[in-house]
Amino acid sequence: MSGVRFEGSGLDILAAWRDAGRIAGFASLLGFDVAAFSDGEARLECPVMPDHANLMAGVHGGVMAGLMDAATGCALLTRLDEGQRFATTDLQIRYVRAAPISTPRLTAHARIIHQGRTLAIAECTVSSDAGVHASGTAGMMIRPGPAG
Repeated sequence: MSGVRFEGSGLDILAAWRDAGRIAGFASLLGFDVAAFSDGEARLECPVMPDHANLMAGVHGGVMAGLMDAATGCALLTRLDEGQRFATTDLQIRYVRAAPISTPRLTAHARIIHQGRTLAIAECTVSSDAGVHASGTAGMMIRPGPAG
């Protein structure tokens, strides 16, 4: 990952990604950036690129789904201690407005609405200056990291 870290608490990881100017892993392929985060919340941004187009000259729904998945995961990261890990168990998305490929930037705002010992649920919206494009929820399984 060329200097982008995956160790420390969730807040440490998010701060490293923000300071590096890019998020790590799959999300970096789509150009996602960590814009802001606080306890149980995260805001990610995605500059829309021509490669994000679907066959109808709009932003592909998969880009919005990926942005939503990344944002909900980052919201949960704000509450994870060092060594804890998570995995998305389900992602429900409702697309409410097309985003033309000329849209300069999409923003996802996610917040944790439930967190137990092993399961968290987050809600998220994906929007631009034109309004909300997608809304949904994610379930995430929380687990301890590998034993040292």
